[in-house]
Amino acid sequence: MELVEVSQVQGRVPVTVFTLKDRVNLGNFAQLEETAKNAYNDGMRDLVIDMSQTPSLTSIGIRALIIIHKMLNVDRVRHLKLAAPMPAIRDMLDVAGVTQYIEIYDTVQDAVASF
Repeated sequence: MELVEVSQVQGRVPVTVFTLKDRVNLGNFAQLEETAKNAYNDGMRDLVIDMSQTPSLTSIGIRALIIIHKMLNVDRVRHLKLAAPMPAIRDMLDVAGVTQYIEIYDTVQDAVASF
């Protein structure tokens, strides 16, 4: 099963949406990073990661999110938003300090509208 389903939506700007289909762990984090790198090379600049189907996230998953954030943060504008994480994942991201750099929204639509 593919970890990432990629789609495009049009808000005020074009936004790429990655829907994570499973937990991000040591066995699949590279797929997430590679998908992001390929999308960036193809012109993606604004990304929402839909975490509504992600039951858990390991520390390597947090690392993958930070790598993607750094890749997109070339002009110090927040180009990565997270949407709909489970409460435990939201709490973990907050404790890890990720939410200081990456905004979290309740829905994909709210995240897309924030760009």
